[in-house]
Amino acid sequence: MEKSTQENEAIVSRIYEEALGFDGDLSRMSTTQRVVYLVEHLMQEVNSGASFEQYFRWATVDEIKQVQPILGELGLSDVQRILSVAIDVAFPDGFPQTDEQKEDFTDWSEEQEEELEKLFNQVEDFNGRVTNTLGHLALRADA
Repeated sequence: MEKSTQENEAIVSRIYEEALGFDGDLSRMSTTQRVVYLVEHLMQEVNSGASFEQYFRWATVDEIKQVQPILGELGLSDVQRILSVAIDVAFPDGFPQTDEQKEDFTDWSEEQEEELEKLFNQVEDFNGRVTNTLGHLALRADA
């Protein structure tokens, strides 16, 4: 399990806070801000103690769709795979097409909640690697 550096934690935190200033309007963010926002939002919500349930409730359909390929592009395919499984668990009848539709699908069974919790435990092992990857991305973008 990789540990994040304090420098990368500070960089990711700064960029995420900047991105929050755009009130979720991804079109107003730079590419780096958008990537950091999408991935960090996933990690913060999943790590909040409510597993993937909270992320799927708070993230928009568009955010969830966009973060999946970004994880792969960043070399975080393990996290991408876990997210994909979590989506299948949370939305077994297919991923919702709209945020309104998603709201109708967020009342999960006890089995689904247990599976989502197991998947959270798998993601937790990648926290440091994700932070370091985002920090390195931001440093390259600034160079």
